[in-house]
Amino acid sequence: MTAHVLESMNEVITNNYDSDHKAIDIVASDKKETNIIALDGGKVNKVVNHVKGTNHQSQGLATYGNYVKVKQDNGKTALYAHMKYGSVKVKEGEYIEKGTVIGTIGETGNAYGKHLHLEIQNENNVKENPIVYLNNTSTTKNTNVQKENKTIENHTNPTTSYNNSAKITQEYLSAKNYKHGSIVDALKSIGINSSYSYRKKLAQKNNILNYHGSYSQNVYMLNLLKEGKLKKA
Repeated sequence: MTAHVLESMNEVITNNYDSDHKAIDIVASDKKETNIIALDGGKVNKVVNHVKGTNHQSQGLATYGNYVKVKQDNGKTALYAHMKYGSVKVKEGEYIEKGTVIGTIGETGNAYGKHLHLEIQNENNVKENPIVYLNNTSTTKNTNVQKENKTIENHTNPTTSYNNSAKITQEYLSAKNYKHGSIVDALKSIGINSSYSYRKKLAQKNNILNYHGSYSQNVYMLNLLKEGKLKKA
């Protein structure tokens, strides 16, 4: 069953599910602060709504900032994290319907930039990839990865040698120690402007045509950054 998780129904995935990040990070395509809605009906098991800002040294549940856990009718548990302070609209113990407004996208806990961190756990408490629940608005962006990557590759300069460390420092950005999957978080981790407008400049500088923040474009840019081969804008 597919569903939306943003009231505006314009989800864009900025950090994919993998072995290190067993969740997906989502923003609205227009970059606006957006309400989060329930993927499915269920009982609200946990609400945290008092966290006022970020804490990049936090551990455990504190990394989620403001979050809500819902035990869904299908037996799975959905966790919606990093919500804006004071924005949570639901209460512990209440039953909510699919599409109920839960709260608003924010930047609390161990978060870099405003986004929704979405986790799904099955009945055995194993985290699953939430992408299977999202509407084609999101999944289409993944099915087009191959086509977009082909476009990028056809307009990318041949790989050159980067043995000169001074040259890398002056002309290239590098985040070789970054282990996750978000270009926004990776840029922030090295103190670089991660705004959409600057990422668009980076894309142009690195021959990524028609940048619009798609999954494949962001992954390609992130891979360059991890390799120390992302040209400064």
